[in-house]
Amino acid sequence: MKEHNSERRVRKPQSEASVPLHVDHINAKGKKVPAKKFKKKPWTFKRVFLRIILPILLVLTIIIGGIVIWLLQWENHVLDQIEYIPTDTNPTFINESSSVVEISQYTSETSIPPVEDEDIHNFLLIGIDSRSRKYTSDGTGSLADVIMIMSVDNKEGTIKLVTIQRDCYVYIPGHSNPQKINAAMSYGGPELLSVVIENHLRIDLEGYAYVNFYNMEKVIDAVDGIDLEVTKSEIFHEPGGLNANLAEQNRILGVPEDTYKVTSSGMIHLNGRQAVAYSRIREVGNGVYGRSERQVKVLNALLKKFSSLGTTSKMSAMDDIASMIATNITKKEIKHYAFDFLPEVRNMEIQTMGIPVDGYFRSGMYSDVRANEWSIRPDWNGMIPIVQDFLYGETFEFDRVEEIPKAPKQDDRDS
Repeated sequence: MKEHNSERRVRKPQSEASVPLHVDHINAKGKKVPAKKFKKKPWTFKRVFLRIILPILLVLTIIIGGIVIWLLQWENHVLDQIEYIPTDTNPTFINESSSVVEISQYTSETSIPPVEDEDIHNFLLIGIDSRSRKYTSDGTGSLADVIMIMSVDNKEGTIKLVTIQRDCYVYIPGHSNPQKINAAMSYGGPELLSVVIENHLRIDLEGYAYVNFYNMEKVIDAVDGIDLEVTKSEIFHEPGGLNANLAEQNRILGVPEDTYKVTSSGMIHLNGRQAVAYSRIREVGNGVYGRSERQVKVLNALLKKFSSLGTTSKMSAMDDIASMIATNITKKEIKHYAFDFLPEVRNMEIQTMGIPVDGYFRSGMYSDVRANEWSIRPDWNGMIPIVQDFLYGETFEFDRVEEIPKAPKQDDRDS
């Protein structure tokens, strides 16, 4: 057995410095030393701010700063998708002699300037009559199938829309005889069309934007379609009903004619191609006037659908839509209307009016200008005050427009 060390090991007392001060202990002299009691520091505002509020603020600043930077980058990304058409300081067009001439040679200032209101801004919206995927930025050679004036009131937070029938007769600069307004797009693109509208309505247009029908289909699909009330006759009428128009577009695209065929009427959900086919209907109801009403219904439904989308869906839709727009409106203005004005619009129901106005036109087959051509002969001078009142809430003096042959006059309405 091992011998035990007779010398008993004695644990040395710990020094005061080595013993935690929050428990009782024995000092070197064998005396019990009571634990020291610490006083808690009071929670002053400075201490709360430094230990709690400041760290939270720093974290929030980093998060919010990151979100703001991302949103700004996203806004710029969306705006960069738009095709910006440089302003042509000296636009040209084709006159009746088939010569390329400057628009400025055929325009002159009116003695009474157009109405100006710092809160109200008018823009031309154009739908091009193109059934193909090909897209040209100047629009030359294409007819304007849809012609609308969008009026934005920054003060009231409203949007108004004036639809102009494409068969309305107007005087196009450089051409002696009046002809259909959509021909102006073919002769000189949106610049000439803008001049023609300004001349006949005595208003100022600040810019234009347009898409062709193929892109309009994608615009509607970008918001996942729209809901519309569609009648049985609108769907199944032959020729020119929704399904007939749809079959025509499908043939052009090289897909089966019955693709997306509509089988029921009432309130139904339409995708982009179906909605475009609906907006082209002119053989049902009130002819070309009914077609304009349908186009406005589609735009209203599109705006409502967009406004109902969640933030993520809106962002995705705007990203898609931006790439389908061509415009001469500046990037700064587009940013204002897309990201500042549109979210603040108080009346999401677009206020609309159509041109020609009932009682201010004649329509039919006439041979005085072009043999056996169906046309609309508007009384532009009679309609100008109506348009002024619709856009501005009051009427103003204006220079009279050259009268269209066969158009009704004030005496006709008074009799």
